[in-house]
Amino acid sequence: MMNVFIQEFPKQLKTSMEIGQNASFTKHNQPIHNIVVLGMGGSGIGGDFVAEFIKDSCNVPFLSCKSYNLPAYVGKNTLVIASSFSGNTEETLMTFENARKTGAKIVCITSGGKLLDKAKEHAYDFVQIPAVKQPPRSCLGYSFVQVLYILNAFGFAPQNFESDLSAAIANLQNMQENIKLEAAAFSRKIHGKFPVIYASDRIGAVALRLRQQLNENSKILALHHTYPEMNHNELVGWRKQSGDFVIIVFRSADDLNRNSLRMDICNGIMSEVADTVLEVSCVGDSLIEQAMYGVHFGDWITWEIAEARKVDAVEVDAIDLLKRELAAAALN
Repeated sequence: MMNVFIQEFPKQLKTSMEIGQNASFTKHNQPIHNIVVLGMGGSGIGGDFVAEFIKDSCNVPFLSCKSYNLPAYVGKNTLVIASSFSGNTEETLMTFENARKTGAKIVCITSGGKLLDKAKEHAYDFVQIPAVKQPPRSCLGYSFVQVLYILNAFGFAPQNFESDLSAAIANLQNMQENIKLEAAAFSRKIHGKFPVIYASDRIGAVALRLRQQLNENSKILALHHTYPEMNHNELVGWRKQSGDFVIIVFRSADDLNRNSLRMDICNGIMSEVADTVLEVSCVGDSLIEQAMYGVHFGDWITWEIAEARKVDAVEVDAIDLLKRELAAAALN
């Protein structure tokens, strides 16, 4: 079933654009001085992608908050976007309640649940996304696209984001079969080894996405980091030790030249330890296109590995157990 969800990702992006184009938001009675996106897991990673998409154009601080705790600076001059696919995410509901007390401008993204009920109760703006029967991690298109439309409504999204999204959709549709074939070939080189994923800080969310998808879809552990920060700590760990490692490097045509050079040098250093170094060239003329290509490529890798391991890519029994145990305890 996960393969069907992955296959339909371009369609999901298109549907999400239509939702965003039809959404409307009320003005805030105060100027916006900072933006905070609340969300966890598959809902929260949309904030990580948007942070990279807007950092060259947004003139106020932007934070993707994944915690029970709300930053102390959140107040009447803050735009708070609460994102929860189910509407029942414990951490997001707690930070949402704390944000309500600050006088911040609040907008919710959800398919239903308690978050939608509270948005309606307190007359907050909200975008209701489809309550499809699939895991939140397979609904990335609904979360980050709506964040972009909300930011656009308040003057903080790049003006060309819609054309970039449209181009990303066309790119994925045109290259779907080639992506699947190449991802399958990559998966055979990754299966049975410990994946370590790298990207530049321009597309760091792509590396994060693949790590999370390997965790949940493929049921394996993985590491990820970004250039240039990894050069100041993690690189020292690449020396002879036990374990079969495979390195996956996402590269973008927009990577800073110095970061590209760092990747070239580090690939040589790490190949002394890792069995294999694989590179993914993220195709596209914009950061959004490149990121969506990387996401789609990585998602297909994780499904292929799940198939090779004979595990259900949809099942998350460990997380379900955790939620049941938490629900049995008082929230305080």
